[in-house]
Amino acid sequence: MAANTSKRNLPADLQELTARPPLYRLLGVADKVHGKHLNHVWKGLVGVPGANEPALPAVVKHLPNTAQIDIELACGLASQVLGLPVPRPALVIAELDDLPSHPASLKDGPVILFGSVFQTPDPFMARYAGQGELGAEHIWSHVCNDKASSSGSAWDELVANPDRHAQNLIFDGLKWWLFDHNLALQPVSRLYKAISDSESQAQLVAHTAKVNQLLDQLVRRRPHDHGIEQEAQKLARNSQRLKMLAIEMDRWVLPPGKLTDIVRAASLIVNLIALRLEPLSMYLAARLKKPDAEALWNGSTI
Repeated sequence: MAANTSKRNLPADLQELTARPPLYRLLGVADKVHGKHLNHVWKGLVGVPGANEPALPAVVKHLPNTAQIDIELACGLASQVLGLPVPRPALVIAELDDLPSHPASLKDGPVILFGSVFQTPDPFMARYAGQGELGAEHIWSHVCNDKASSSGSAWDELVANPDRHAQNLIFDGLKWWLFDHNLALQPVSRLYKAISDSESQAQLVAHTAKVNQLLDQLVRRRPHDHGIEQEAQKLARNSQRLKMLAIEMDRWVLPPGKLTDIVRAASLIVNLIALRLEPLSMYLAARLKKPDAEALWNGSTI
């Protein structure tokens, strides 16, 4: 797709997704979400600055590593294009006074948080998330009997996400949602300053995670009908759509500074995800032949 693609040539879903940058402001004091989180998390209402629109409930989190915000935004937007059950992403501007119990490292506001549209959890299923191994087993057994497990397994392989567990899977009563991607594509954080270099990009395309938790759980329960490779084939047809997404992201007009830097980096990561679609089937074939992922990938990851 040429760089001068006009909006009218975009598919309708891409037009809607890229009509404006996913930039929001936290409206009032948020509620702190307590639990076993690596990062500080809140729930609150967010709104588009200057727009007369209803507020949206969102979950927001502080990521001290800027590269992880870039990764989350890229994965969140790419997942929408690929039709995956991942909550819609947002960059949320918040004042420190509106973030109770915020980390002491945050001295000056406003701050930029990563957010996603809140999905109301089914109360019956949600209670299992805090019940240790037995609760996790219950969640995994239900997830792996849902269509989200095969597409989610292919997705986690595509973005080299090693951090899938019972606490970042949500059932809303109708469907399962996957969230938390800040540990995906881990070389981005290490190569952050050189991400635009061709050598660094080659490393990112070749990178595989040591584990694919969702794939392992699914294959253990459904070794003969998991459907992961078929889902990967569906994803692979969307390379051009991801490239269109990256082009439109580069067209977003944002205030100069950190917001623009985040979006530009996320656009580059979306392009790298598109490049990973071609070898995805190879990565999956290798992993499916040896379910012991730790033994398979030990010493081979970048």
